[in-house]
Amino acid sequence: MAQRSYLLLPINADEGFPQAFRLNFLDNAYRVSLYVNALEGDQLWPDDYIFQLPKADAFMVMTVVREDPSGSTFLFRRKLVLDFEYEAAELAFVFRKMNVAKRNLNGIGAFGSEVIGGIAAR
Repeated sequence: MAQRSYLLLPINADEGFPQAFRLNFLDNAYRVSLYVNALEGDQLWPDDYIFQLPKADAFMVMTVVREDPSGSTFLFRRKLVLDFEYEAAELAFVFRKMNVAKRNLNGIGAFGSEVIGGIAAR
């Protein structure tokens, strides 16, 4: 398989999670949504905790929908792992870093979160 050339997804981790954005790529419009599922259970994380995802009890999920005048087409929903190439219809995705501050779960601000993901044509 040929090496893909990935472009950065416009993820702004300081805007917190969940978050969604529209993306124009390959002459199509897409809606990308990201959220973090973190089970607290018996463990209480301090406010300055940074989740290095994925973990056994915390992970990020991405959903991708293609939007066009005739309606929306669901393409993809997955729990994400690092450095794995996901394929969805005409798209490919990869995530290189998913560090999310506890305060960016349903919160906005510069707390040290960093999420780096890419998109490419299949």
